[in-house]
Amino acid sequence: MRSRSMMTLGGSVLALALAGPAYADDTPTTAGAVDRLKGLTNEAIGSAKRGVGNLTEDEALKAEGQAQKLRGQAEQGRGRAKDVRENALDQ
Repeated sequence: MRSRSMMTLGGSVLALALAGPAYADDTPTTAGAVDRLKGLTNEAIGSAKRGVGNLTEDEALKAEGQAQKLRGQAEQGRGRAKDVRENALDQ
């Protein structure tokens, strides 16, 4: 079971990542960029969960954090692949 502070931490990181810089509306958004942002968010939340799991010696939370971090890395890879495909089609 996740603690309330962990859910708040995850929501805060996600809100910051989605808010982005003020000029975000002026830049085009690609599907690859969205996947990379989701991946970065999942990696950050996963790392935080692992850290809290280490501090509290909660093996389940550490494992959950590791899994979320790996999902984030996979999402970033998927985003990079989409960018490569888009760039190849543009040429």
